[in-house]
Amino acid sequence: MNLGFDKNAKYIFVKDKYFEEVKKSQGKITSVEKSFGAKYDKKRVKVVNEKSGIVDNQYYVSYLWCEKID
Repeated sequence: MNLGFDKNAKYIFVKDKYFEEVKKSQGKITSVEKSFGAKYDKKRVKVVNEKSGIVDNQYYVSYLWCEKID
């Protein structure tokens, strides 16, 4: 189980992981969350610290919503 970002690795945002976490916390996915997920799916994430990163140089994302790439 991944407990955070590795500063030396590369990551992408994954909408399915995002939607899964939103469903756990809120019980449903709103249209705003659907739009965000669709727009940023598979986009590169810049690691900020071990728990968060930035997508599109603007939005903070959790390590739980991301996937490591080669």
